[in-house]
Amino acid sequence: MMRLVLLARILLLLCLAASRTAAAKAKGKKSDAADELLYLTDSTLEVALEAHPLLLISVSVPGCGVCDAVDKRLRKAAPELRVKAKAAVKLGQLRIDSPDSPVLGRIVQGALSLPKLIVFREGEALDYTGDDSKESIVKTMLALASRDTVQTLRSVKQAERFLHLDSWSSQHADEEKPPRVVGFFPSNASAAYPVFRDTARKLQGLISFGECFDAAMQRKFLGAPAKKAVLQLVKADKRERKLTYQGPLAQPPLSRWVATHSVSLVQDLSTESSIESHMALGVPVFLLLMPDSYEDELTEMMVAFRAVASSVRERLLFGYGFKDTEPWPVFAQQLGIPASAKGAFWMIVGNGMDATGRDWSTAWLAPPSLGFQIYAMEARGDETAEDNVTQAKVQAFADRFLKQVGGGGEREEKNSQSATGHRRGGQERSDDDGTHDDTPLGRRGGPRPTPCAAQQCGNGAPAPLVSTSTDFPNDYG
Repeated sequence: MMRLVLLARILLLLCLAASRTAAAKAKGKKSDAADELLYLTDSTLEVALEAHPLLLISVSVPGCGVCDAVDKRLRKAAPELRVKAKAAVKLGQLRIDSPDSPVLGRIVQGALSLPKLIVFREGEALDYTGDDSKESIVKTMLALASRDTVQTLRSVKQAERFLHLDSWSSQHADEEKPPRVVGFFPSNASAAYPVFRDTARKLQGLISFGECFDAAMQRKFLGAPAKKAVLQLVKADKRERKLTYQGPLAQPPLSRWVATHSVSLVQDLSTESSIESHMALGVPVFLLLMPDSYEDELTEMMVAFRAVASSVRERLLFGYGFKDTEPWPVFAQQLGIPASAKGAFWMIVGNGMDATGRDWSTAWLAPPSLGFQIYAMEARGDETAEDNVTQAKVQAFADRFLKQVGGGGEREEKNSQSATGHRRGGQERSDDDGTHDDTPLGRRGGPRPTPCAAQQCGNGAPAPLVSTSTDFPNDYG
């Protein structure tokens, strides 16, 4: 009997020990899950970007309760993502001492609102498009993990779907068809290929990129196999269905060209979404804000407007709206235009950027909010539509602004020649096949100018929009 009691006690002790061991392991796993976040600082961020191809970070400062709540949701999402994404996604927290972080300053242009979630893929930033719930974090990051930065087009059908040339797209003409960038290469040893990939990484939050190496597919889309790289922007725009890049072989000018040509030459800004997307690109906008009475003369005015827009396309975007028609009455108030004001207003506006536009050597991120900064403005008063919008007047207004910020006139043409090896005179050429040849731009440099008040601009000498740098080849072989 004593032996049975002793044996029972031994078994009980073994069970208790096993239970404690299991509890300790469970606690350890729970602790490990809580520590699955990367805890980063300015000095360790770049190392983390090199180590993790797809990384979502929460930017926060000490003492920010809302930031802490977001970080808690990240910690909850981390174990699920580790399993479902098979370790392809990493989550982290970047703690900075102030919003003036030098590392973030090279990533986020303009004001930074906290908390901020930023995705990094292949070391470059793009906007996080989900909300900050655990479920949305998992869903959004799994979707990103399933897509490549550049889609390799391996069949004609796949390419037609990518470029909106398939039967589904033709049957759904009213559906939105975002522009695409496609590179046709003889091989990935082409000199243009790393520039193309680098540009795709910088603009992955703005536009989708595809690549094609197949000679038979190139014959289908180009008429012949590509002997040198051909970089095209394809849009659902009857005026500009297909544009071919002819500029210098470098990432910043290619990024600028893609962004400024991804929208219409002159955009009807009649909805809030069209205004926001235009302002978000990071290029100053020449805005023609006019009374409803101008509508009958719009076709004739657009001829002059398009001619000027074509000549300065990579430096200014062009758009128009009717100041008495929604949503413009509210925006006109923000711009300081009284409701009783008559006639048209010409203005050049930006959205939290320098007067010369954004820095195209960095990744594109959408600005945190829509806001107008007025760089130049003229009230046209009692002028009629016919007298008001002439090519000479519009050109003079644009040139005055560009000259002030250092991007117009004869120096612009000289820079175009030095950057490309031949002079294009600042004009866009439309080829028979619908492609365009545009004056490319070189690097930006120097100090950044500040925006001016409505009605006047400062007399400083801000940085040139282009430089006389000659280190950009344009041989795409």
